[in-house]
Amino acid sequence: MKRAVFLTFFLALAAGCGTTSNYIQAPGAQGINQAEGFKVGQVEDLSGFQFRPNDPDAFSLKETMSTALGAALARQGLTGEGRNKVNVNILAYDPGNAFARWIVPGAGATKLTVEATIVDKKGTQLAKIPVDRHISAGGGFTVGAYKYIFEEVAQEIAAIIKDPTRTNGGKRGQAGASRNAY
Repeated sequence: MKRAVFLTFFLALAAGCGTTSNYIQAPGAQGINQAEGFKVGQVEDLSGFQFRPNDPDAFSLKETMSTALGAALARQGLTGEGRNKVNVNILAYDPGNAFARWIVPGAGATKLTVEATIVDKKGTQLAKIPVDRHISAGGGFTVGAYKYIFEEVAQEIAAIIKDPTRTNGGKRGQAGASRNAY
């Protein structure tokens, strides 16, 4: 009986989180020379999300994404002279609610959708990396997801830059990467 309860809980948690991502090489691009290094470029918030006035949990989506991406690039050993830039557009964000996820898995999901663009020192687009991350279940285990989701998405971007052919990523859920044309 204990095994069945644990298995049910584990499956709900695993199914409640997911990441989808792709590596899309620009037409005519020769690929990315990792030895040239990367730095965080322009981060734009196009999500339209705004925290409630006087919300004690409010933070800058742009600054949080920029800081998380810089740290993720460093962890992957991708920083250097920074001839390549990683620009990020935050397309959608929903902070969700851990209590709602605990009561009804799927309700109160935390979501973050971004599109990273890698450009060389001349500003030529080399690749796009769209990433969609959601945390839909977990309750107390996912308290703080509204903020740490930025770190998880940044880690996914850096991991794909490190290995554009990878097919599984993230700590939880599923991720897929594929080479596509624009």
